[in-house]
Amino acid sequence: MRTNDWNDWHCFVSVARLGGFTRAAERMDVPKSTVSMAVARLEQRLGVRLLERSTRRMRLTEDGERLMQEIGPLFERLEDIADHVDAGDASLSGVLRIAATYEFGSMQLGDVITEMMLRHPKLSIEVDVVSGIVDPLADGYDIAFVVTALPLPDSRQVARRVFDTSRSLFASPELVARHGLPRTPADLAHWPLIAAPYESEWTFSSTEEHESVVVPLHPRLRTANAWLRVRAAVSGLGATVLARSFCEDECDAGRLVPLLPGYEPNPLRIYALLPARSLMPAKSRHFLDAVEALLTDTPFSRPAPWVTINALPG
Repeated sequence: MRTNDWNDWHCFVSVARLGGFTRAAERMDVPKSTVSMAVARLEQRLGVRLLERSTRRMRLTEDGERLMQEIGPLFERLEDIADHVDAGDASLSGVLRIAATYEFGSMQLGDVITEMMLRHPKLSIEVDVVSGIVDPLADGYDIAFVVTALPLPDSRQVARRVFDTSRSLFASPELVARHGLPRTPADLAHWPLIAAPYESEWTFSSTEEHESVVVPLHPRLRTANAWLRVRAAVSGLGATVLARSFCEDECDAGRLVPLLPGYEPNPLRIYALLPARSLMPAKSRHFLDAVEALLTDTPFSRPAPWVTINALPG
């Protein structure tokens, strides 16, 4: 009697979930040929074609869709249980794949990453620099950090808001001398501005009147790189909204000055996007706990509740 090779079934589920053989092989840490042969063996055993392959794309056949609906949740549950098992700090091992923006990765995550790897010799960490919102499951990440002032779009991801970081409007003294000191956000109508790509407007909240003022944006410069926005503002190219932590040195040196003290822009929100799984893997849980502990000591951040914000159907 021939027994099932469950590794072949697992390979099929990984390919179907991640959308390709290459991503599945990287996620499973095996050669691509191993995954391809496993799926071929499963197709031969079942007597049906599960995947339609071409040089450009891969898609599930009708039989593949039906099989994935049946066995996908079973393997997901097994992975949840296996990843969640934690026999103690020394047991953390495997690869933790993280996506983060350049600024957040370099300023906030560096210390956490080095400390985790020193404490857990069997743990490896891979960090990719991203500028937009990614899908952790489809792109093969355990955690994807997003820093934004906007609400997250609906998705199948689980999002946990880690921290809020207050922001202010900054400009160089020379730019203020040319345009005059703004008294309200409406005074920015004729100012040159510098913004992030996702910002079509800035919303300022009055600290005294408890009302919001929206400023439409037509900036001279758009860039996702906060350091470039700082440099452009210091050079007098425009006013920009930044987290104080990004420009503390420039403010202390007088190269930038905060404006509109009676108004607060919407804060930056730091989200940790996770694959939509019922249990969090031990290595992800330990890493997020370490991030929370580090950011709690950051003077410009406010802790936000560790609650699931979204697990919405696509």
